[in-house]
Amino acid sequence: MNLKNSKNRIVSFSLFLSALLFSIAMFTETSIAEEKNDVLEIRGVIDEALRTNPELQAAKLRWSASSERIVQERALDDPVIGFTYFGEQVQTRVGEKQAGVMASQKVPFLGKRSLKGEVARNEAKVSGGRYLTLEREIVAKAKSAFYELYWTHQSISINEENRYLLKRFVKIAEVKYATGKATQQDVLKAQVELSKIVNELITLEQLKETAIARINTLLNLHPDTPLGTPEAVDIEKLTVSLKDLYKKAKEVSPDLSILKYKIEREKAAYKLAKKQYYPDFTFGLNYTFINDMPSSAMSSPLGESRDSYTGTLSMNVPIFQKSKHDAGVREANARLKSSKMAYKNRENMTLFEVKDLHFKVQTAERLVNLYRNSIIPLAKQSLQAAESGYQAGQVDFLNLIDSQRALLDFNLAFYRAVADFGTNIAGLERVVGIELSKKDQ
Repeated sequence: MNLKNSKNRIVSFSLFLSALLFSIAMFTETSIAEEKNDVLEIRGVIDEALRTNPELQAAKLRWSASSERIVQERALDDPVIGFTYFGEQVQTRVGEKQAGVMASQKVPFLGKRSLKGEVARNEAKVSGGRYLTLEREIVAKAKSAFYELYWTHQSISINEENRYLLKRFVKIAEVKYATGKATQQDVLKAQVELSKIVNELITLEQLKETAIARINTLLNLHPDTPLGTPEAVDIEKLTVSLKDLYKKAKEVSPDLSILKYKIEREKAAYKLAKKQYYPDFTFGLNYTFINDMPSSAMSSPLGESRDSYTGTLSMNVPIFQKSKHDAGVREANARLKSSKMAYKNRENMTLFEVKDLHFKVQTAERLVNLYRNSIIPLAKQSLQAAESGYQAGQVDFLNLIDSQRALLDFNLAFYRAVADFGTNIAGLERVVGIELSKKDQ
């Protein structure tokens, strides 16, 4: 009986243990899943910004609206229809006029409608270019805000680690001071450095909240909406040459594309202005209803009434408004020249921005590699040696603190360089108009 009870207890305990382990496993999986969900991915930020940003949606609607102008500008004016009723008798040789109907259609001189359509088509392209420009700007802003949030998170983490390290230094200094192997100044110095870390953490928390608010604004969310921890970031070597970036910028830069469309629009407008010297035509048709008049004096030879109709052709005479049309041509020509000059200026500015951002990207890349491969490893070794030397009484406390502060600054500078690399890549993508980072695609 006891043996049976023991077996039952063992079985029950085994089942309980299995259930417990399963619960732990599920909890672990759930926790991991939650952690994954709390990770803020840069691609997700970009996609959501493009999907929800109200400014971008407004620009898209303006583009769509301007596209509808093409059909309208190419169409003829609405025909005009009129009706005439004769209240008093108007006698004709074939009868009495009763009523009349007229219709007319204005037809512009050959080529005017197509030029109006071309102006509207290029205006729509300008609106489309503005939309694409804004899209590139939002992507760049989203990336910049993400990298800034990434830097603040990393900076907070580094400062937290250094706060823990300084607490150790404070304890070491206090122990050495208690045994007469250190001065009170060492303890005070450690406490001061610890206070600096706390102050920096307060500043970094404020910067983090600002970065979160920037991202939420781009996502059309409330500024206080919580975001996850930014995903890990690493740099990718920029393989595109400066010469190729120049070439690509001239081909697809959104800013330059807008100005190209403006030049084409002004060319069409200039041609249209010169067409104003030519007349427009109006074709008309008049139909008159005539009642039968029995009087032989007012009737036709056959004794029948007859409705009448007439066709008309009229046109404006632009020669009398030559000064007005001359002014219109001069205005259109000035606008065309202005657009060409604006393009040249923007081209120069674009190439300058490409060169400047390309240099900044290369600088950030070199700094990242320098800090990661050389400076930070050496600073860690220096700190370890200083700590061992201080505990052995071979290094003074000031050198220990300097080594700790140097490592802190180098770590912060490393992540600052990583963030700057990503931000400058985003800026370069905005100016050139193409994606350069494979990770973000």
